[in-house]
Amino acid sequence: MEWGAERVHLSKRGGLQTVPFIIFSEGCERIVNTAVSANIIIYLTKEYHMGAAASAVIVFAYQAATNFLPIFGAILSDALWGRFLTISLTLFACTIGSVLLWLTTMVQTLVAEDCGNEDQNSQCCHSPTTLQLFVLLTSLVFLSIGASGVRPCSLPFGVDQFAHWSGTRKDRALKVLFSWYYVSMGGSAIISITLIVYLQDKLGWKIGFAISVAIMALATFLNIVTSPLYIKVKPQKSTWLSLVQVIFVAIRNRHIQFPEVGSGLQYHNPGGLEVLVPSRKMRFLNRACVLRVHTDRSNTEVLNDNSWNVCTVDQVEDLKRTLSVIPMWSAMITSLLIQQASFRVLQADTMDRRVGTTKFQMPAGSIAIFEVITFTLWSGCFDRFMLLVVQKITGREQVLSHKQKMGIGVLFSIASALAASAVEAFRRKQAIRQGLENNIYGVVNMSALWLAPQCVFAGLTSAFGSIGQMEFYYAELPKTMSSLAMALLPLAIGVANIAGTMIVKLIKVITARGGRIGWLPDNLNQGHYDYYYFLLALLGMAGFIYFVACCYWYEEPAPIQLVEPQEDETDGI
Repeated sequence: MEWGAERVHLSKRGGLQTVPFIIFSEGCERIVNTAVSANIIIYLTKEYHMGAAASAVIVFAYQAATNFLPIFGAILSDALWGRFLTISLTLFACTIGSVLLWLTTMVQTLVAEDCGNEDQNSQCCHSPTTLQLFVLLTSLVFLSIGASGVRPCSLPFGVDQFAHWSGTRKDRALKVLFSWYYVSMGGSAIISITLIVYLQDKLGWKIGFAISVAIMALATFLNIVTSPLYIKVKPQKSTWLSLVQVIFVAIRNRHIQFPEVGSGLQYHNPGGLEVLVPSRKMRFLNRACVLRVHTDRSNTEVLNDNSWNVCTVDQVEDLKRTLSVIPMWSAMITSLLIQQASFRVLQADTMDRRVGTTKFQMPAGSIAIFEVITFTLWSGCFDRFMLLVVQKITGREQVLSHKQKMGIGVLFSIASALAASAVEAFRRKQAIRQGLENNIYGVVNMSALWLAPQCVFAGLTSAFGSIGQMEFYYAELPKTMSSLAMALLPLAIGVANIAGTMIVKLIKVITARGGRIGWLPDNLNQGHYDYYYFLLALLGMAGFIYFVACCYWYEEPAPIQLVEPQEDETDGI
């Protein structure tokens, strides 16, 4: 009776009714943080009178925190707080960050001095006070904390809502969840880049930041109100501890001999009917699950199965699965680097940005809209329409594996770099023909829409590569670590940002030796940004070779079933 009552209770919670609220919460967080990331440098330079270099450092630190913190949010979620509590706390933190940022435009002591018509570099224009800078940076810290929990936990939390479903019904529901999640990623970016940034520029920072406060307050309120609808899976505190135990015990047992082949009973298999031996991959970790026999005071042989002396076969295999994805994760950093290390906004600023024959001039920063729209349309339509057509043609249920999607994403990133190199070479020649080589503000008689192809390729890179990564990590890692699976992509983006910055600085130093202009001067017309993009394409090709090698050597660790003890037929007599 208790089990039946529990099933009735679960049937009223979770399911498709919760999906819109979960997607909405993450979408709101992405809208706010993406808008801040896109436009905060303008706020720092124009309102806080900071230099371009100092502003860039703050923006870089904020973006790095937004990408690196989700790994810690995932660990806290999986091991301590649970996904709902993690999402709730970080949504509240993001709301606090939005309020603090808005207060920097409203409270007189927090508002930076208005220079008026004075030159921002003059002595009459003072730098922001310590208090003003402290509140501003604190707001960005809280916004980053908001991303740290919402982004890695939202999709796994959505999956939790179908824990009581099974079969094809559950499979269809999960496809709907994943599809809408991908669409929300692109849709929130579109809203941020177009609507929110436009309102900040046209209506002012007070109204623009107030809109962000309203968005986050609504998301936080809805998350609390809809709390009774959710299925809240308890965190597995032992998950992360068990991984540490495997490493500790394997090192401790490094001198013991492996059991003979077929001696499955000498590996730790608590409970269950199956007797398993660990896989041979990363064999040094198998020592962690070898049972050791010692003699007690009565000279009786006893198996020492203390958790810090021996681990189970499943624990060892979970650690192997976690370690196995690291090479695949590293192989995708090159494609993300190509996406992050683009100067297309600066290129668009030197080109004709009129749309058709109208007088409307597209902002240079909005050139990324082609990438976002491509990602949104492809991710939203692929599973619903194109995949069904391809399935009918091929007769196969799974058209592309996760690794194939990732590989296609890498190839599209190379195509994006090659397209960028070709367009930039043509743009530079056109600028020189017009006599603009020494004119940094000159507009080349060439439409900015020539940059659209590389943006489309970048969008397809995300649609295949990024989505393929998330699905791969989610499928390969233990289900108790699904939040970590969602945090690995932002972590890779953060690493790609750092690597891209280092590459740019290195190229500047090397190519500008001996008083030469170099490849990447402030004046695009004097440099060779086309060479830079071609170098990125070469790095992408090397990365693709490395990716293929990782795919070739990748083998999903799986314990070997040695024997299945059968129940004693005399038990029932």
